[in-house]
Amino acid sequence: MPLVTVKNKFQIVIPQDLRRELGIRRGDLLEVKAERGKLTYTPKAVVDRIPKDKAERERFFAQLRADAPKWLREMWTASKRRGTGKLSKSRIDNTVAAARRQRSRNKSQ
Repeated sequence: MPLVTVKNKFQIVIPQDLRRELGIRRGDLLEVKAERGKLTYTPKAVVDRIPKDKAERERFFAQLRADAPKWLREMWTASKRRGTGKLSKSRIDNTVAAARRQRSRNKSQ
C-alpha cells in the first residue's frame, strides 16, 4: 500500500498507479469526506448546461466524448457494434421487462 506525504500547503500526491486505475486526470474534481477517522476521495463530475446553439451543442458533445473515461468509450463502441447505440427508452424498458418475465417463468418451472 503506497504512502503519501502531506506537503507544506496540506497537499498530497495521489500515486500514479491509483490515478491510472481510477482514471483520475489533472483538473478532475474529487469529493473528500472524513469517515470514521479516514479520508475518502470520490471522483465527481460537474455537468455543464447544454448549449442551445446547434454548432456549440455539437462541440460540447464532441468534447464530452473526448473527455469520457476509457471504460465508457469502450461501452459506446460495443453498443454501436451490436446495434444498440440508438435504442429508445421505451424499447429498452420493454426488453428489460420481457427478460424479467422470462426469468420468472424459468424460476417457476
